[in-house]
Amino acid sequence: MSTGSIDGLRVIENFITPEEESELISEIDNREWGGNGIPPNPEMKRRTQHYGYEFSYRHRNARYIGLLPSMFSFLLSRLVSEGIVPSPPDMCTVNEYNLKQGIMPHRDASLFGPTILSLSLLSPCLMRFEKEGEDEIKVLLPIRNELSFFEFLPLAQRSLLVMTNSSRFDYKHSISKDEIEYLGDQKIVRGRRVSLTFRSLIKEESKME
Repeated sequence: MSTGSIDGLRVIENFITPEEESELISEIDNREWGGNGIPPNPEMKRRTQHYGYEFSYRHRNARYIGLLPSMFSFLLSRLVSEGIVPSPPDMCTVNEYNLKQGIMPHRDASLFGPTILSLSLLSPCLMRFEKEGEDEIKVLLPIRNELSFFEFLPLAQRSLLVMTNSSRFDYKHSISKDEIEYLGDQKIVRGRRVSLTFRSLIKEESKME
């Protein structure tokens, strides 16, 4: 397990096996994608799938669409049995990142609970954290022999990112569009990446339709 200097931020490497990863990708790719011109969220540049609740990025609300499918059952059980969350999340968003695709700095919506979980499949990447409302944060890391006022955390293939506490509420996170990334002497070559982001909805705050 690796952690950053930000409170509540950690990465659990090899959270799933290569065989489990292959089975998940096979199941996901056999299901319908949205985004990239296709509802829901046709305005998104990347492809997405929604389970449990369908989240509208434009309207910032969620709509119940059913229980999470059985392909996630072993993950939900593992999250609870390993003490990562006290109860299983009730929604999952699948995001596909192809080459030259990333995500802008953002903080997850307040209608989601205190823990955000993201499982990285197929490809590693760097995630950048920046404190909301500040130009600089206390950690300086050498990136390509330069100093950066951000914190970078590598997300390895099959790793689980856990964001709670300050990392969940006080920091924005983002992923660049770079095909090759560097963290000190570490070179990260990116390919197609699929992420599974598990959240729990705060029912009283959601705008149900």
